[in-house]
Amino acid sequence: MAGDLPYVIRVEFRDLERSTTSLVGKPIACFKCNAFLTDSTQIIDDEKIGKHFVCPFCGTLNVIEGEIIIAGEDIDVVISTPSETSSDKSAPVAAGKSFLAVLDLSGSMSGASLAAVKRSLTSTIDGLVANSPESVFGLITFESRVMYSITDDSAPLELPPDSLFSTDSIISAAEQLVDGIRLLPVGDNVSAIKQHIQSLISRGTTALGPALVFAYVVAKHHRVSRIIMLTDGLANLGIGSFEGVQAIPPKQFYTDMAKWFFDLGTTVDVVGIASSTGLEMKTLGILPDTTNGQIYYVTPSELDESIAALAGTELLGSDVEVRILTPPGVSIRDASGVPESVADLIKKDGTARIGAISGSHEMCVEVSPEADITSEEVPIQVQVEYTDSTGARRIRVMTTSLSVAHDDGELLSEMDPTVSATFVTQKAGEVSFEQSTEAGRGIISSFREALKKRAKGAPADVRKDIKEVDDVLATEEDNMRELEESVRLAPPTAQAAAADAAYTASLRQKRRSSEELFKKRKKKDDIDNA
Repeated sequence: MAGDLPYVIRVEFRDLERSTTSLVGKPIACFKCNAFLTDSTQIIDDEKIGKHFVCPFCGTLNVIEGEIIIAGEDIDVVISTPSETSSDKSAPVAAGKSFLAVLDLSGSMSGASLAAVKRSLTSTIDGLVANSPESVFGLITFESRVMYSITDDSAPLELPPDSLFSTDSIISAAEQLVDGIRLLPVGDNVSAIKQHIQSLISRGTTALGPALVFAYVVAKHHRVSRIIMLTDGLANLGIGSFEGVQAIPPKQFYTDMAKWFFDLGTTVDVVGIASSTGLEMKTLGILPDTTNGQIYYVTPSELDESIAALAGTELLGSDVEVRILTPPGVSIRDASGVPESVADLIKKDGTARIGAISGSHEMCVEVSPEADITSEEVPIQVQVEYTDSTGARRIRVMTTSLSVAHDDGELLSEMDPTVSATFVTQKAGEVSFEQSTEAGRGIISSFREALKKRAKGAPADVRKDIKEVDDVLATEEDNMRELEESVRLAPPTAQAAAADAAYTASLRQKRRSSEELFKKRKKKDDIDNA
């Protein structure tokens, strides 16, 4: 069946919120592949070798010395406490506790756009005060000038105008200012922050690139975990400008910046306010795609919902590394829900650093047998190593054994079609963004045909599940087709805006979770399990 229906493992990061058995210190693990020992029956006591186990994932013989600590199939391992990790000043503060806004105040933001931003940010601050008053807030604004706007003495700190055309110049200038910058705890400064937001005015051009470099310096110095950038116009001044000939091409500049933020462990969210002139969302989208951030393309009236969603999404972990362990004869073919570079590492080594994560993040991993499997079960182990909201370093380890089906009927009877459907949807978004919406839609269409073909021989309850999944995927296809038509039929003055909407939709589809795809189904399951 692997030829037309992928076999997929779903990694739902919101599971990190679930309480489980916790250990301080590292249990026994294979010295070669780092797979954790999960079952004491795997330990062999031999006269010559002593106590040892043979790793089921790489076949390595491991001699056991000292205390025997078994991980179990579902465990949380505390590697280091917050006090032990606090010496690393380059790491972000506790996940989800810092919020740096980078706001476009160019002339095009006047009127409805700026009014909506003020309203949304004010509402966001109120929400943080109510739910997370210890959160700290900072604000960088950009137009023809770039400045850190909220300070203790209310005097903004501005980058020199002649520094905006070189990354090195901006960093040098920003480092001269950064000691005077303080992110303010929202609970103690709510009135001052809201008053400042209401005083903002729009003017000038759009120095978006320089503002992003400034934000990087601030994030590095103050260990910021999250940046939200709002803009409604095409960057047209300084480094990162889309106009004129640039020493560093815009795509290269934003790719480099995304990598810098990723290495720093800072998530970048992008909110584009719809504009007929276009924002080049395909290029700006590199930032959230690389750093595991979110992206929105909205009208001013829709801004409240997107900003509220971002502010309400708390990061579960930063500096996250995922390891997928499979036994010999079972390979990792592909991964989705992550940047392509991360997927390539997972395919190659089964492990990759993916940055920061929230509960909405979900990764799918396609596995496949390299030959006939003779065993009755196949072990799979997933390890997620991360820094939690307190600053502690942890590893969540989950191990399962997958039963080997002997024919299509047996496999169909146990199949959850939502898992492979999520994988296919995420891959469709990836292809749509990189190639075309039509190519991405073809991936979903082919999968639907294969699924319906297999459904003919499936039990009645499985056919019902497949029908529900097909209905959801049909909606995805329809939405993609509408995007194709909107781009094709857009008048010359609106083509850039139509393209921005399509690119944003593709990136959001690339990160679509099963929970988001199958909301109605999940709600029904919750009721049934109540």
